[in-house]
Parts: sequence; structure tokens; C-alpha cells
Amino acid sequence: MTALNQSDQQPQHDRNEHRSRSIVLGKINLLLASLGLLFLAGTYWLIPLLPEAFALLLLVLPPLMVASRTWLARRGQLEYGLLRQPLQRDLRPYLLQCANHWLFLALFVALTFTGAFTLVPAFDGFLFGLPLPNRMPYPPLLIGLGIGAFVLGALALVPHRRIQVASNVLVAVGTVFLAIQLVRLHTPPADPVTLDPPLAGDWTVSAGGRSAFLSHHYKDAYEKHAVDFVKLVDGRAYHGDPKRAESWYGFGEPVLAPADSTVVSVSDVQPDEPVGAFRGPHGEGNNIILKINDERYAMLSHLKQGSVRVNEGDRVLSGQPIAAVGDSGNSLGPHLHFQAQKDPDFDMQRTRTVPIVFSDVLVIRRETEVRPATADIRRGDHIRRIES
Repeated sequence: MTALNQSDQQPQHDRNEHRSRSIVLGKINLLLASLGLLFLAGTYWLIPLLPEAFALLLLVLPPLMVASRTWLARRGQLEYGLLRQPLQRDLRPYLLQCANHWLFLALFVALTFTGAFTLVPAFDGFLFGLPLPNRMPYPPLLIGLGIGAFVLGALALVPHRRIQVASNVLVAVGTVFLAIQLVRLHTPPADPVTLDPPLAGDWTVSAGGRSAFLSHHYKDAYEKHAVDFVKLVDGRAYHGDPKRAESWYGFGEPVLAPADSTVVSVSDVQPDEPVGAFRGPHGEGNNIILKINDERYAMLSHLKQGSVRVNEGDRVLSGQPIAAVGDSGNSLGPHLHFQAQKDPDFDMQRTRTVPIVFSDVLVIRRETEVRPATADIRRGDHIRRIES
């Protein structure tokens, strides 16, 4: 009887020993994980393509993983224990790996509801000369990201028998990074300046929020807290030829003073560039800088050439038309770049911005209308100035 019990226990012992040897640090996996980390770090620090990088990851990785799992299944190298007895003791490493992947995917899905991927198709269209989407946000992209997250979550239940340490560390790093971004985004801004909206009518925030996922400005101190506004009609930013600035709904719309203030400086000589063009040393384009008080200034940029209505030293009132939306400077398309700063001039080395909250504004976020006393807006929000 003892010998029989020992023979019954031997296969289980062999399985446990095999699974204990399945946690490895493979050289190829370490290389791929390192390249992935460098790729994501580069899209954060070097070029403002973090949402595009994560969207690419969730669209490309699922079909590659399906192909890989199919190949491994034919070779008998998949672990099916999580589908049968997920709480079995010797399956704990696989269960932890699954939880690691699921937590990352859950945070990614939460990120999609913040508006992080609203402009991905449009931005890629400008960069690579592709057709611009007919709506922003682009529903097919959001559906694709959701399907990608679901597929990756399902595949986590049938992992490779060998648990790769490097890829799991990369996923954990991604999870921490996403968690930090979401916490930062939902934390109230520190010492903001309260201003009125600089535009009349309905506008959409194309960049804004305390995360590189929501604003390509966020990594640079001189425009960190800037907000970009674009005018959309039925989700579209233009009608006709998108290469012509005049085709864009917001082009030429009046820009309003965001507070009772004094004009510090005016620039009105730069031409409105072709849509999508980046050229010239003055990326801010035509602009107006206003003195709000002794410590805060506001800058409105990319103004239409010849539209400025004020001069240096003029006193303006909140809501007063002072210029028009244009496409001057480094601008993908006609929009208004708006920021509050500590400096009376603009210098990429010295200028430091401060957070903005808006008063007298209706905010529509995920189809819900709110009228807060002060609105902390972010990418994807639709706003409307409330006229008193």
C-alpha cells in the first residue's frame, strides 16, 4: 500500500518540480522586454506619441499572441491548469502572472474612458499622410482596443508553460505607470488660476490634462499645463479639403480675453501655415500675452495672421474679442493653444506654466453635462462658455 501511494504521488511530485523549473529568465525574452521598455520610454520622453504607442501595442499584440499560442498548443507547451483548477497550489505562479496581465489590461481599459485615444487616428493621419478620420473620437479604434484587451485577457488563462520573468516585469512596470497616470489625472490641480473660456460657442479639448496620455504638452515645462481647443461639428473638424485652413470649422472664430487683463505683447506677422506643416523657429505662431495679475499671465497662440485687435498696453475685459483662431506656427490644424504662465514672455528654456480651471463653462464629458463652479478640463471634453 505504501509503495502504491508513493507511485501515485510521484507524478504529482514530478509536475510540481517541473512547474517550479518553469520560471525562467530567457535571454531572448529579456532582450525583447528591454526593447519594449526603451520603445515606451522613447515615446514618453523623446516624442509625444505615448497614446499612439499603447494603441499600437493593443492592436498588434493580440494577433501575434494568438499565432504564438496556436503554435505552442501544437507543440504541447501550453499550461491549461488555470482553466481547470486555478486555485491549485502549484499553479500559483501562473495565477500571479494572469493577475499581473489582468491588472494592466484593467487600467488600460480605464484609460480609454479618459479620452486618451481621442486623437490617435487624426494624429497618425497627419504624420503619415493617411486619410483623416470622419469622427473624433474614432469608434472603430475604441472597439479595436476593447477587443484587443479582451483577447489578451483570455490568452492569459492559457499561458506558456515557461513563465518569463522579463516580460512579467515589463507588464508590472506598465501597470505602475498607468496607475500613476490615472491617479495624477484625478488629483485636483495644485494652485490653479481661474479664468473664463477664451472662446464662444461649442469647442472640444484636443489636448489637456495632467498626463502625457492626454496632452502632448505635458512633458515640457514651458507648456506643461497648456490646453488646446478645436471646433468639431458632428465629430468632424473640417468640411471639404482638410489641407485648406478655411475648411476647418474653427478657423477665423473669435478669440476672447479670458479675464480682465492688460496686453503685455502681441505677435501678428506670421502666416497661417499649410495644415499639418511644422516649420520656422517660432512654434507658438502669432500670439497675445496678457497680464492677469502680478504673478500670472495668459498666452493665446496660433492666431490667424492679421486678426489681432489689440496693442501692447491695452486694457481688455473678459469676453472681449481680441483675435481669431488660426494655424500659424507649428500647428497640425487650426486650433487655439491656451496657457497660463508665471512669465511675461515666452521662452522655451525659462517659461513655466500653471494649471488652469475655467469658470462660467458647461462641460460635457462622456455625454454627461455638468456646470461646476470651476472646471478642470481634459482631452475629449466638450465645453461651452456660459454667457452672463
